[in-house]
Amino acid sequence: MTTELTNEEKLVYDEIVACNGRITQLQLARKVFVGCHEKFEGYDNPKQSTLRKIRQIIRDLRMKHGLFILSDEEGYWVMKEKSEAKIYIERMERIAKATTKGYFDTFRAMQKAFGVTSEYFSKQGELFE
Repeated sequence: MTTELTNEEKLVYDEIVACNGRITQLQLARKVFVGCHEKFEGYDNPKQSTLRKIRQIIRDLRMKHGLFILSDEEGYWVMKEKSEAKIYIERMERIAKATTKGYFDTFRAMQKAFGVTSEYFSKQGELFE
């Protein structure tokens, strides 16, 4: 992990640290101009591309720099206590299980209706039986 933040990363991180509670993507985009996500600059909706850029910067802060930025439906914040990490991971696990179960339910319905097969879904599906 690198320790030196880019100017954009520093601007976003500083806003998250300074917020009182949580700060949303939209609030970050309004406070810190980071431009559009490189992959989506040609899109007609620069607001959505800017939000994508904010999400990418936060991902980089987490993955490249090891900063403990947590999020939920109310926004982003910097973890202060270990108990927050436990709650965050439990929430992520519930979301992942629910999403994955939906994929498996769809696969099973298509398997039954059309006879399609998938080694991946067959092997991974054992987790949900």
